[in-house]
Amino acid sequence: MNAKKIIFGMLACLTLVAVSCEPNTSAQDDEVYEVGIRKDKVKPKPGN
Repeated sequence: MNAKKIIFGMLACLTLVAVSCEPNTSAQDDEVYEVGIRKDKVKPKPGN
């Protein structure tokens, strides 16, 4: 019974490590949104 707990704990740790090391593509896609807009480059449209 004690060996089952140890094996289960080791498998749980291995699973967490494997999932955390998996590449995250959504974070790379969000890089575009993290870049700020320079407000000095934005000009209002004439007539507004």
